Amino acid sequence: GKAGAMVNQKTVFQVCDQPHPTIVRSIVDACDKGNLHLAIQLLEEKLWNSGYAASDIIGTIFKVTKAHDSLPEGKKLEFLREIGFTHMRIASGVNTLLQLMGLVARLSRMAEVTAS
Repeated sequence: GKAGAMVNQKTVFQVCDQPHPTIVRSIVDACDKGNLHLAIQLLEEKLWNSGYAASDIIGTIFKVTKAHDSLPEGKKLEFLREIGFTHMRIASGVNTLLQLMGLVARLSRMAEVTAS
């Protein structure tokens, strides 16, 4: 197989150095269902370990959440607000996996609160 034939979604996003929206969407969905374990696993294995910067990951989380079609509006706004706070922290130099894990934990907890 020639390298030219291998241009698929995955390689395009890697070249453009943006986390793949499908993976990010599954993280947001896991948070929405309160499944923190899965969300953290995906975040760490699929995004962080692939070498994406926290700022790129958080930017994609914001875009994906904003465009999410099945999140209830109220929950979406709460998620976006929380993502926005984390975005500011990361932009001010706290560019770490811990910030992202904290975000994912807060989103999952929110989902539990709104579910009960």
